[in-house]
Amino acid sequence: MKPLKVNQISKITDHTIINNVNFTAYPGEIHAIIGNNGEGKSTLANILSGTESKSSGSIYIDEQEVLIHDISSAKKLGIYVVQQDVQLFPSLSIRDNLILGNEKSLFDSRFFTPVKKKISAYCEEVLEHFDFRLDLNRPASSLSIGEMHLLQLIRVIICKPAYLILDEFSPTLTFNQIEKVFSILEKLKAENVSIILITHSYYEIIHYCDRVSVMSEGTITDSYTNSKNGFKNQLFLEHMKKLSMDFHYPKLVSNPGKRLVDVDHISVGILKDITLTLHEGEILGIAGLIGSGRSTLMKAISGHLKLQSGSIHFEPPLSSQKSISIVPENSADASLFHDCSIPFNIVASNFKRARKKLLLSNGKINTYARNYIDKLNICDIDIHTKVKHLSMGNKQKIIIARSLFNHSKIYIFDEASKNLDPTSKLELYNIYNALVVGGAAIIMISSDFSELIGMCNRIILLNNGAQVGNYSTDNLTIDALYEKF
Repeated sequence: MKPLKVNQISKITDHTIINNVNFTAYPGEIHAIIGNNGEGKSTLANILSGTESKSSGSIYIDEQEVLIHDISSAKKLGIYVVQQDVQLFPSLSIRDNLILGNEKSLFDSRFFTPVKKKISAYCEEVLEHFDFRLDLNRPASSLSIGEMHLLQLIRVIICKPAYLILDEFSPTLTFNQIEKVFSILEKLKAENVSIILITHSYYEIIHYCDRVSVMSEGTITDSYTNSKNGFKNQLFLEHMKKLSMDFHYPKLVSNPGKRLVDVDHISVGILKDITLTLHEGEILGIAGLIGSGRSTLMKAISGHLKLQSGSIHFEPPLSSQKSISIVPENSADASLFHDCSIPFNIVASNFKRARKKLLLSNGKINTYARNYIDKLNICDIDIHTKVKHLSMGNKQKIIIARSLFNHSKIYIFDEASKNLDPTSKLELYNIYNALVVGGAAIIMISSDFSELIGMCNRIILLNNGAQVGNYSTDNLTIDALYEKF
């Protein structure tokens, strides 16, 4: 394997996304790239993997300049990326998702696809090697989000990449799944694969990375090596302090008001006999491992699933569906109008508020948008930028802004903070506080137990679709919560 070097790479659309980036990935290393949302980390990954073109600069492998025009040319150079959003064929089987498009490299066959029995035997061997046992005939859509990400990673690894880019792969994974992934990456390191890790996780950097580069204002400003003194550098420690989320959660001491939602012994999908209440001025956490039924509960409360039994009562009765605002778990890419501006995407939840007489008012739309751009710290972008040019973190902020613009009574945030940097998370928590002070109620679904304990009044614990606890967070610890499973 040879070093992959980036020299003076820039990407300019209607504004500068990355600017004169210099970066080198060495064989047999995990090299992390860190920085706040919108700094250009994912754009750099997309340029290397061929999903975006560069505006200027050069890419070298072993001091020889290479040209990357598209995904195919990147793969020929051994460059593969695992995106932070799931890219599978949901209606196809696990078997098909593993091998589709990879038949030639996997089975050395140019013209003929191997028989199904041979393909199945190969797929079973691959999944067993990664200790990931699944029914090959299951459609990918039946997997949890975490399982989808693991399947996507395995699909890439079996192609034997020389340079593997992981772009925020871990927010949807459990701790055990993350440990499993890094055991795989350690084996790849031993085979001299270069691994580029884009992450906000302090734990992953400290425990697994050999080198760290800091991206700020669209360029790489500093790099540190995990040598005898590299990770003890004072500037590096300051970067890590910001990343470690080692701050006090801005939890309010509140007295929840009148009851807004009464969920009475409901069953639907995986959920069995769930009972809970939600009060005005309350943040209610929903905890559970991926696949426990958290998102199903959110869809049931919001009216997107028909109950098999039980009832859900709202007090007062909802005047319209807009009385509930939802930030769903699925990728922001699936929920945005990509060729439209930021203001349009923000007001799309309630165009009536942006009307002047009977017509939409551009002045109102832009005023509202600037307000939420400031609140959520969506930095260094022009208000008229099309959302397709934004980073995943900033796209997530647009979805949150759209939810807030609806001025609802009940908010459901399903893994809303998963693509946000620490500063943006803190801003989001302050927004939660402003909502509950104003009389709204929040249901927070999260895989981060520290976040739930840090911000919620109570936590409902789900396990395999069953409700196994309803706990006050006053004296609750993370270890105690894990012990409930």
